[in-house]
Amino acid sequence: MPTDLWNGHPERISGFNVFSYKLLDIYLYGRLEKWTEHNPDLEEELNGFIKRFMREDYGFVTRDEAYNNTEMKWLCGTCSWSVGRYYCENNDFSSCYGGIVLEFLRDRGFLYSIEENMSNIYEEYAQNGYKNDIVFNRNID
Repeated sequence: MPTDLWNGHPERISGFNVFSYKLLDIYLYGRLEKWTEHNPDLEEELNGFIKRFMREDYGFVTRDEAYNNTEMKWLCGTCSWSVGRYYCENNDFSSCYGGIVLEFLRDRGFLYSIEENMSNIYEEYAQNGYKNDIVFNRNID
C-alpha cells in the first residue's frame, strides 16, 4: 500500500487497518428520541453525524478522546468507548436542539442531546467508572 495513505500515522499500519471495523447498533436516547418522533427531518441531520464519525470527524472532542477514537478504530478495530459531539448545521435545528452526542459504550451506540443526563446509561453499560472527558448539564431532568 502507498505510504502516503497513512499520512504519518504508524497506528494505521500495525493495527487492524479497519478491515474488521464496523459501527455498532446506534439507538436514539431520551429527548432526542422524542424530538425525532416529532420532527422526522431531524433524522437526516443525525445520519450526517454518523457519516462524519465514520470519516473520523468527531466534532467537538478533547485531544484524549480524539486519540482514543482513532486508537480504538485503527488498533482495536472497534468503535467501543468512542465519542463524537456535533451541532446541527441546519439553523432551524441548531436553535432548537443544540448539541448532539454520538457515543459508543461497550456493545452499542447512543445518539443523545448534550443536555441529557447519561448517568443511568453509564452505570448500566460501563460498570467500570467510565465517564466522558466533557460533561454538560448532567443535572437537568
